[in-house]
Formats: sequence, C-alpha cells, structure tokens
Amino acid sequence: MKVPIVIPTFGRFKKLERLLASIKELGFDLILDTSLRPSNYPMIKPCVDLRKKIGYGRGLRALNVGVGNCKSDLMRQMPFMEFEQLDQIDVHQPYLDYAKTLGWGSRVVTFLEIDVRKVHFEGYDIIMVFDVLEHLTKEEAIEVIEKMKKTKAKLVIFGPLEKTFRPNTFGAESQDHLSLWTEADFKELGFETERLVNFHGDFDALWAIRNT
Repeated sequence: MKVPIVIPTFGRFKKLERLLASIKELGFDLILDTSLRPSNYPMIKPCVDLRKKIGYGRGLRALNVGVGNCKSDLMRQMPFMEFEQLDQIDVHQPYLDYAKTLGWGSRVVTFLEIDVRKVHFEGYDIIMVFDVLEHLTKEEAIEVIEKMKKTKAKLVIFGPLEKTFRPNTFGAESQDHLSLWTEADFKELGFETERLVNFHGDFDALWAIRNT
C-alpha cells in the first residue's frame, strides 16, 4: 500500500531532489505542499523582511539588480522567494559565480554580468534594487530610475542614507560609493518611502517603493 508523504518545497536543492527520487523508487506517493516553509528562513530584522514587502513573489517575473556578496539581510532571503522567473544581474562576475552555488526557490533563475546602466527593464512585474544606487553617480542613478519608471513593474528600492562616503572594504571596485541620498530625493522621484532610523548604527536606511 502506498502512503502519502508531505514534503515542504522550498527550491530545487540537489539533496532534496535525491531524497525525492529515492522515496519514489520505494513506491511512495509524494504530496508536495508549497504552503509549508523551511525552518531555516534567515533571522533578519522585521523592518527588512521581504515577505512584508512582496510576499514570496509567486507567479511574478522579477529582476534583482545587484546580487553583491549575498551576505546582506535582503540577499539572504532571496533564495527563499518563489518567483516564476528571477533574473539576477551584477557587474562583478565573482559575485554571480557565488550566487550560482546557492539553492534557489524560484522556478527559473538566471545570472548575467551586466552594468545596470545598460539594462532594458521591460517585461518584469517587479524590479528590486537593494544597496545599488549609492554605487552610481547621482545623475546616472536618476537616469536608471527614470528608465525603470517607464515600465509597468513595481519598483522596490532599499539603500543607505549615509552622510559621508563609507570606505570600500569589499575588494571590488563596484563597491565604491559614488553618491549620497536623502529621503527627499526619492519622494521627488515619485516613491513612497519608509525611513529606518539608525539602521546602520550611525545613519539611516530607506525603503522606496513605487507601484504601477
């Protein structure tokens, strides 16, 4: 007699795939329940919980601008999202190479080395830009934002409101800080904002969101 086994799905991880194959060989039926969540969702501050901003992204075509070293609170959550398609870009290939080694919960995941200033943003439901704009000059960043605003995508931006430039300690030129931002900058660009006071200790951070 076959016995149903309920297994939570949270991405196409190799060990999980081997486990499922072994169970099937033993003659068991599998019931994959996507309503369950892994217990190892990263511990992060509630103010940067992606689930409160975008849910799990089911059925959405998403662009993630700047994977970085995948160590930030926001990027540590990204593998647990369940987008229909998740395209991830960065100008630093080693960051992309590391990201490829992670398990991803979205159905289709791609990685591309490209400068955000050269990206065509059409075709996405949501565009996420986390800790990226400060690495462009103010003029370049505003030009990128205006290109994004011409699409039908929801724009979700997160970044620091630092008062002075922080030194680059990451060993990658792309991590240089080239612009300083204020909450007023994003309001003038048509975003709804949420200021996170003292998020970085001695300076704030900001959510800037624009719905279509």
